[in-house]
Formats: sequence, structure tokens, C-alpha cells
Amino acid sequence: MEIESRYYAYETDLWERLAALLPTDQDAARFRDCRAAGEQEAGLTLLTKRLLEDQVPVADMVRAELEVLAEEWGERTALHAEIASCVRDSGDAGAVRLVADECAAPIDAAALGLGATPLAGLLVIPWIQCNRCASLLCRVHDRDPRGGLRQLASHYIIGHRRQVPTDEAEIYAENDLYSAFESLRNCTHPR
Repeated sequence: MEIESRYYAYETDLWERLAALLPTDQDAARFRDCRAAGEQEAGLTLLTKRLLEDQVPVADMVRAELEVLAEEWGERTALHAEIASCVRDSGDAGAVRLVADECAAPIDAAALGLGATPLAGLLVIPWIQCNRCASLLCRVHDRDPRGGLRQLASHYIIGHRRQVPTDEAEIYAENDLYSAFESLRNCTHPR
């Protein structure tokens, strides 16, 4: 219950910070209205479209927060290219950043030493990296019947001080994305 209330407070604050990025008060009001109406998916689409159209600089942390929010609402796959294409804030020295797409190839969990965990047989995808210690937050996906990835992650993991997770990784359930991101965002591991 405490995690849910912390997440709700965080998401409420995040939604307001994202609204402040929008170029007009009208856009910000429409974005807030989407959340009030329970149409977060439409709000996220509006936000990314306007950020791109107006070339609004976006900090790496905000880009990561936006990806996590889109993941939470089932829109990460649909919005990832737009989020990644947002103009980077050149003055940003953020604590986290998205892993470049070319470095985010799926890795079999067994190849990472995770075969004896609940992740056996699943695919691990590097997603968000801590700039302080290079820890990675990864999405973990089941394979669909055709051999591809299921759209929604079944778990999230953090591998500390390594380029890829290992059996020492922290494993988070599908519904605990916020705790995983909070752990990475608040990282205190030295480089």
C-alpha cells in the first residue's frame, strides 16, 4: 500500500512536470484533462507529439521517466521512437539515461546466469542505465508463440555495476515497475 501511494504521488508530480514542458497553456490543460478523464494513453501521445513538433529540449531523466510512464500505461512500444527522438537537453547531466536501441538487443536470461531464477527461458532487454555506476534496469519478456517478444514485460531487473545483469540482480515483478525505477533513480552505488 505504501508503494502504491508513493507511486501515485510520484506520478501526479511527474504529470505536472511533464505538463510544464508543453509549449502552450492550452496544450498543458489538454494533457492534464487526459489524466483527469482516465485517458493517460491519449495524454502521453499528445505530449510526445507536441514535444517533437516544437523541438522542446528534454532531459535524459525526463525521457527515462516518460518511458517508464508509457510502460506503466501499456504505450511504451507505441511511443518509444518518439520519446527517443525528443531533442536532448544539452545542459543535462542526468542521473539516468535510456540505453541506445542498438545496445538493447534481447539476451537469453540463461546466458546471464539467470537460468535458476524465475526468469529462466525469458529474454532480458537493457533499458535504462544509471550514469553514476552503469547499473542497468532491464525489461524481461516472455516469448510469444511465434518466437518474438510479448509486448508487456513480465519482470524488471536491475544489475548493479555491470553492463548486463547476473544472478546478483534485483528482480521485480511486473506490477512493481515503479520500485525498480525508484531504486535505479536513487542509486547510491559509486562508479
